[in-house]
Amino acid sequence: MEKYAARRVKQEIERVLWEVWDPIGINKFPNARGEYGMYVNGVFELLTSGASDESITQHLIRITTDRMELDSPGFSVGRTVSALRAIPLPSDSTCGF
Repeated sequence: MEKYAARRVKQEIERVLWEVWDPIGINKFPNARGEYGMYVNGVFELLTSGASDESITQHLIRITTDRMELDSPGFSVGRTVSALRAIPLPSDSTCGF
């Protein structure tokens, strides 16, 4: 994937994580906008490698329970995965940067 296309996809992933996923409920605080940035690359790799919805779901749940140490996901799994799947990916999904 061309680096500008990859950047666009990553920006969209970050938007979805901020607007839809938001497991800690901070998207009402604009100064916290970069809070989920560290998770973008992992989601990007899953999306561009053709991972299943279940793999993406499990990845997001692991982040919330293992890394954020939350008891439950606290987000709509189906809505989040659907929003991620709606991000248009270039036909060549291999990373070339």
